[in-house]
Amino acid sequence: MKRDLTKLSDHTFDVLIVGGGIHGACLVWDATLRGLSAALIERGDFGQETSANSLKTVHGGLRYLQDADVTLVRSMIHERSAYLRVAPHLVQPLACLMPTYQKLMKSKPVMAVGLKLNDLMGFDRNQDLDPERVLPPSRVISRQDVLQLLPDLPAEGVSGGAVWYDGQMFNSERLTLSFILSASQMGAVVANYVEAKGFLKTGDRIHGVRAQDMLNGGELEIKAKVVVNAAGPWVDRVLSELKGTPIAKRFNHSLAMNLVTRKFIDGYAAGIPSRPYTFLKDGKTMRSRVMFIAPWRDYSIVGTFHTYYSGDPDEFTLRDEDLELFLNEINSAYPGAELRREDICLIHRGFLPAKPADETRNVRLIREGQVFDHRKTDGLEGLITVVGVKYTSARKVARRGIDLVFHYLDKTPPACTTDITPLHDGAIPSVTGFMQKAREDQAAGLSAPLIDELTRSYGLNYPQVRDLVLAEKPRIGATSDSPEVMRAMTRYAIQFEMAQKLADVVLRRTGLGSAGRPAEAGLRAAEDVLAVELGWDEHRRQTELAQVQRTWTWFQV
Repeated sequence: MKRDLTKLSDHTFDVLIVGGGIHGACLVWDATLRGLSAALIERGDFGQETSANSLKTVHGGLRYLQDADVTLVRSMIHERSAYLRVAPHLVQPLACLMPTYQKLMKSKPVMAVGLKLNDLMGFDRNQDLDPERVLPPSRVISRQDVLQLLPDLPAEGVSGGAVWYDGQMFNSERLTLSFILSASQMGAVVANYVEAKGFLKTGDRIHGVRAQDMLNGGELEIKAKVVVNAAGPWVDRVLSELKGTPIAKRFNHSLAMNLVTRKFIDGYAAGIPSRPYTFLKDGKTMRSRVMFIAPWRDYSIVGTFHTYYSGDPDEFTLRDEDLELFLNEINSAYPGAELRREDICLIHRGFLPAKPADETRNVRLIREGQVFDHRKTDGLEGLITVVGVKYTSARKVARRGIDLVFHYLDKTPPACTTDITPLHDGAIPSVTGFMQKAREDQAAGLSAPLIDELTRSYGLNYPQVRDLVLAEKPRIGATSDSPEVMRAMTRYAIQFEMAQKLADVVLRRTGLGSAGRPAEAGLRAAEDVLAVELGWDEHRRQTELAQVQRTWTWFQV
């Protein structure tokens, strides 16, 4: 995957997607797989904004059963299976546990019925899955078992527990990237660091965008029969470039925040209710909410804290008050965690679309992704806006968006097959067998933990990465953050994955910065390779290092 802007300006595409988060990634993959000529531009790096803010969970919508939203539950079950099917190296089963209580709707019998209904609605959840990715049936367990699995859970009122299975992403950033890489391999033209600055418009018809190269400052025009605005929290900013055409606001911002912390729960993810808490300044009480705590690699991921946000997403700064409220909420749910600021490895944040705020201040998220046809709402031909909500449902929302593109083109949309077509690195019949075969490389000096991480990150592309690592002559016991391994992965990221900046490599192409500030040696190794391969002078090196350090300063407490 090469960044070639001349290919963007030399063609008229069937569809141009503006925005390279998970929804844009699924849109361009679906369009390409269904035979459309497609392009995608992203003003930053692929998946660097809200899509990077994730609990790493691909969930089947169990919580929607309490609202009797059977259609949504069924849909989420299907989407969870799709991710497990098309990217088995990046998504694996995750056991989840929720305590039950004496109150009727939280009781063990009621939860047992809910789990049974959920399993019945997911009767085909394991269809065509790798046996290692099969989701076992749900079950209820005893009070004693719950308190053994969650030893620091407040025991008062606990009557037992509900156990079910969802999916967990090993690396959500690489999953987003994998959709884009798959589209690129099939002919889509994609580019990061290209920002849409205006529309090409004749009368009421949109036929492309004016864009700017954010790396070199050049300008270009990208022509397309249909433009899909999938810019996430910035969809309204993109629409504001329709000078003289008033467009209704599509995205009401709410902040979503998750924490990566030291590991304090293992084996199972847990959904634990917090206690009601009070705002520090105005004294308003927030209702109890379920805190979701998931073990991930050597850490815990905890979320999600929601609050309304009315400013410019680019100008957001984390409020001390919000962080304190979040920590208090977590510790009220699971006092044994005793989380303090120094236990936080990384703070993720993103913006989700919400309904307008009311007097309760409890954030009410839009439940499902939305596809806006501007031909119907604003009399504009050739423009669609997609507003996504959940990582899990991005593929489904993209299908609706591309169906509409076909209608714009006066074509009957062929069947969408993104739920059954493996991604470019995911056509692996058996992940366990694939990893076992890869472990033969221990004879060449690679450690088993390093092999496991590389196979799970790169899937079928593992041999290429392995060869680059071996060329660096890694020391015995080298890990993914060792300088020699980082040099190899950085070369791969530049040559095949369109990495342009130091942050691209350490935050999204590799796992080096996925849980906070990395070791200095690995960071410097990545910087050295980027400088040589991309021709950076000393000033550019220092600028890149300063930018990525500010990223961790912003995230890090």
